[in-house]
Amino acid sequence: MKNLIATAALMLIVPALVWAGNGDNRVQGQAYLFVGPIATTYAGAPPNWGLHINTGLGGQVLFYKGLGLAAEVGYGRSGSIYQAAGIGSIDLSYQFISHKHPPRIEPFAVGGVSAYFGNGGHTTGFNLGGGINCWVQRHVALRFEIRDHSHISPYEFPQRTGFVAFRFGVTFR
Repeated sequence: MKNLIATAALMLIVPALVWAGNGDNRVQGQAYLFVGPIATTYAGAPPNWGLHINTGLGGQVLFYKGLGLAAEVGYGRSGSIYQAAGIGSIDLSYQFISHKHPPRIEPFAVGGVSAYFGNGGHTTGFNLGGGINCWVQRHVALRFEIRDHSHISPYEFPQRTGFVAFRFGVTFR
């Protein structure tokens, strides 16, 4: 039993020591909150700028030179509570960063798959966007982002629907 515990401890400690010794491959985490207006889109139709809002929170782990994995949950509402949808996304992200000279303005790109649910149904789709983090303190940044959420429905015409979100928020690391 002692050998099993010692082996398990070594299997956990050695990779951590190796990882800590390589400064370029540090894992960094960030969390963010956002809110902002959205424009709903339908293929072939102009954007609808009614009373629409998108809000949510997310997080990401940067694991290799700015490349990361992100996840978020949010809420999009257009007009009334009956035209609302929950949104969950899993994305790949890329932060344009330098570990030698961390910038105050940090651009990023993000994209991945999304699930939309609410009003008695659900569908899947994709999202693509980008923005900047403006670091005002070491661990706090103002976040500005544009994100296009889309899904393709075989049951609706036009088939491509979604929304473009203009997000404002705060990022923590």
